[in-house]
Amino acid sequence: MTGFDGSPTAPNLLVEAVIALVVAGAFAIASMIKLRRRHFDTPAWHVHLGAGIYGLVFGAVIGFVLVPLRLLVMSDGHVPAEVSAWSGLGFVLVMIALRRGLLGRLPYLGPQVRAYRRASLRRVIEASQKELDKLEAHPDPAVKEVRAQ
Repeated sequence: MTGFDGSPTAPNLLVEAVIALVVAGAFAIASMIKLRRRHFDTPAWHVHLGAGIYGLVFGAVIGFVLVPLRLLVMSDGHVPAEVSAWSGLGFVLVMIALRRGLLGRLPYLGPQVRAYRRASLRRVIEASQKELDKLEAHPDPAVKEVRAQ
C-alpha cells in the first residue's frame, strides 16, 4: 500500500477487525435472542461465548478475505492472480475447517463452540418438527391417494 505521496505505508487493518468484531457480536446477540433455556445443556455463558467465537471466525473470513477482494475489484477493476489465489485458498480452507467441526476440537474454546452448535441444532430440530406437524395436520389430497395405493 502507498500513501498519498507514494511512500509505502503499513496496511491499516482496523476496518477488517471492526467487521470481524461486529459479526461476532451479531452472532452472540442472536444466540441470546433466539436460543432458549430448553436448548441448552450447559450454562448459558458457554453457549453465548461459543456463538461469539463462531461469529468471530465468520467475521474474520468476511473482514480479512471478502472485503479486501471487493476493495481490490472496486479500485481498478481486476484482482491480481496471486491475491485471488491466496485469498481463495484461505477462504476454502476456513470453510472446510468450519464444516469439519475443527473449531469444536480447540483445547480451551472448543467446549463453548460445541455447546453453541448443540443448542442451535436443537432449535433447528424444534422448528422443523413444528413445521412437520403443521404439514401433517392439513394433508394434501394427492398424498392420500398415493399412500392409499
